[in-house]
Parts: sequence; structure tokens; C-alpha cells
Amino acid sequence: MEFRKIQFTGRSSYIISLPKKWVRENNLKQGDAVPLVINPDGSITIFPKEPKETSEKKVLEISKEFSPDMAIRLVISAYIQGYDVLDIVIQGEMPLYKVRIRKVLQTLPGVEIILDEPQRIVAKSLLDEDEVNLVELLRRVRSIVLSMLGDLELLISGMNGEIKRDIYDLENELDRFYFLIIRTVNRLLSRHNVSEESGLVRRTFDLMAILFIARDIERIGDHIIRIADNPDDVDVPYLRDKFDAMIAQIEKRNLREIDELMLEIRERIKAIDYRESLAKESFRRILEYLENIGETIINMALS
Repeated sequence: MEFRKIQFTGRSSYIISLPKKWVRENNLKQGDAVPLVINPDGSITIFPKEPKETSEKKVLEISKEFSPDMAIRLVISAYIQGYDVLDIVIQGEMPLYKVRIRKVLQTLPGVEIILDEPQRIVAKSLLDEDEVNLVELLRRVRSIVLSMLGDLELLISGMNGEIKRDIYDLENELDRFYFLIIRTVNRLLSRHNVSEESGLVRRTFDLMAILFIARDIERIGDHIIRIADNPDDVDVPYLRDKFDAMIAQIEKRNLREIDELMLEIRERIKAIDYRESLAKESFRRILEYLENIGETIINMALS
């Protein structure tokens, strides 16, 4: 680490010199303007040039070299990396690929198909990225999972009908918001600016932590589906209560409350015989993901 003295020049300006080696390595010269970002922790980051924005358009060439599942993954990957226009070229007669690609595009938040030709689909994101708020997104996925658990309790109690279908619909919605969270975090990272409107993020690590939390929540949704497919007598109200309490700590970050919650969850995990059924195994896995979320929140709380 280098230390440089702050100097006073003129009547009201403070200056600090830049390392000559750094200036030369980045092809800078006297008179060049360099961008800087004031970080939430009070530090300042200086960049050698304007940060590169993610390219607005991504062309994806889809052939039978890839499976339909891989084609879908490529589309989702381009979306979460922040591309605004997806130009998908389908090489040859591949109706199954096109149907599945069109379907996944229709599920991505803010995406509209603006061109649909026999061998080409162009989709555009109409999201106003500056209006996306990470706290609101996390509150939304919290609400979705709580609704899934409410439906799961009804399903286990014997009420069927449309309940199971509703759980599946909610899980699809959870995936949509999961993709949007990844896209939002990636946008913030690519702009070299971790701050955003909600104030949830104080440093770069917080963005990574939000990715870990979102991933754990998405996996919890997967295990709720697994229990719905293999119903058994599991304590869903307990899951709902502990999930709600743990997710609330993302904003509260009360270390004492997190400690008590994690100790209780750990004791409950030890008492579960996960070999009795698939549902009880998923019950245990959900609690383990809540433990992971707790550990991540602790790390965020230390920022």
C-alpha cells in the first residue's frame, strides 16, 4: 500500500499525485480526465478511463450443436449479464428450439419480443434499470416463498385442486425475480458503482452476498416443489416462521437475533431423520439453506 500526502493548491483545492507508473501503464497524460467514484464506505476509487458498459446487443447463434436446454441457458445467461437486446439466430429448421426459446423470453422480467421470424427472434429489455431496487426485489421473493409455503401447508392438509398448480406458478415467478436480481447486481458491478437507491449495499461484498442469498432462496423454492411432489407430514408453519424471520434480518442485521435463530435452526436440523422420506430430506435442506443465509447476513453486518 502506498501513502501520498494531500496538498493544498490555490484558495480552495486539495490535490494528490498519481503514481507515475500507473499513469504510464494506462496511457494517460497531463490534461486527461479520469472518472472517480465515492464509495458508500467513504473511500474513493479512481479509474484510468470511462468504465465500459455491457454491450447493448448480444447475438446468439443457436444450432443443433447445442441441446434445447443449453439454448435456453445461453438466452438466460445473456439476460442476466445485462444485455438489452437479444438477437437470436436459429440455424436451420429447429421448431422445438424456437418454441422453448420464445417461452423462456416471455418469462424474463421486462423482456418483450419485438421480432419473430422463422429463424430469428429479437427481444428487447424495456426495464428502466435505474428504477430497479434490490430491497424491493428481495421483499418480493420473500413474499413469493411465503405464499408457496402457505399453499404447501394446504396441500399437506389434504386440500388439492388448483393448489399444486399455484405452487408451480409461484416457483416460476420466483425464478423470474432471481434472474432479475442477478441482472441488477451484474449491472452495478459492471458500472464500478455499488451504490443503489435502497441503501442495502454498502460495499462490493454486499452485492456478492445478495447473489448468495438469492441463490439460496431459489433453491428453497426448488425444495418446496419437491415436498409438494412427495407430500409428507412436515412442519410447514415452522419453515414459514423461520424463513420469514431470517429474511427479515437482511435489512435488520441484528447479530444477537441472528445468533439465536441459527442456534435454534441447527438444533432442529439435528433432530430430523432425513432418511424417512424425500419430504423430510427437503425439509432439512431448506433449514440448511436458512443457515447459509444467516451466515451471509452476518458477513454483511460487519461492513
